[in-house]
Amino acid sequence: MISSFLEFPIPNNVAFIGEIGLGGELRMVPKMEKRVSTVAKLGYKKCVVPKLAEKSLEGLDFGEIEILACKNLKEVINTVFVADG
Repeated sequence: MISSFLEFPIPNNVAFIGEIGLGGELRMVPKMEKRVSTVAKLGYKKCVVPKLAEKSLEGLDFGEIEILACKNLKEVINTVFVADG
């Protein structure tokens, strides 16, 4: 919905893992490590996860994927939906 509203497409190499609360906060889901590992194997270059998941993913080797930890949708917008250049 954000992508449509901003008229800015989500980059093809970005995956999102988590739940969105009514207040816009990002929540963890079960098996975060396995989910991030799977999207890394699928070739995604970036993965947006809830900030609370950052500690559980710290120090794990997911290859080249960049983990982007965000607390809420505002942070997601500021992290993912930025113009290049």
